[in-house]
Amino acid sequence: MCIRDRFSVPRPDESGGSPRHSDEGWLRGRLDLFRRFFVPSVGRFRLPTVLLCSSASAAEVARATEDLQWVVVEVQDDWYGGWTGRPDQVLTRVDSDDAIHEKWFDAVDAAPADAEVCVTRRFLRFDRATAKLCAYSRRVPSPLAAFRGGRNPFAHDHGTIETHYRSHDLRNPYLLQVFHGGNVSTRRPSWYRRRLPLERLRAFGLDAPQTDHAI
Repeated sequence: MCIRDRFSVPRPDESGGSPRHSDEGWLRGRLDLFRRFFVPSVGRFRLPTVLLCSSASAAEVARATEDLQWVVVEVQDDWYGGWTGRPDQVLTRVDSDDAIHEKWFDAVDAAPADAEVCVTRRFLRFDRATAKLCAYSRRVPSPLAAFRGGRNPFAHDHGTIETHYRSHDLRNPYLLQVFHGGNVSTRRPSWYRRRLPLERLRAFGLDAPQTDHAI
């Protein structure tokens, strides 16, 4: 098992030398979220984790994470990348401001052997500012997925995974998305969505509400 995160890879409309990727404030914000959510959640698994970074940001991210022995920084300037693992590897893709449920890897291990990719359409979303935790379900796969056979986890956008691979849907919410205002596509939970108990954050490695007011 290995984990891959597209930490600061330029989007298709950017270049590896995009000014944003060398902006200290922008990187500091991403690293702050990474430390608050990704590290306590993913770090407990002690699995090799690769942060893919642009050529303009890789050195700074490497310096900022040098205390994390399970993290390696690699340069990648292509959004869809060419990164692949060994044929015997299972690569989980997850965003650097999200968290993974403690049972994710058990569920992947138990999935049918013929599945090339394990996906999940159900996930939780946590609003830092209001400490509101809600459940979601989508028609397409969430950003969390496990790729068997060392397949490149970023060859296709997560919403189209099922059109490219034999996929198996893991039916529990194994992903926790964190709304923090700077997300590209994640939206704040609507007022009508039912609140879930914050105790459910513990299964994602977050022992206390991580709100803007509490930190």
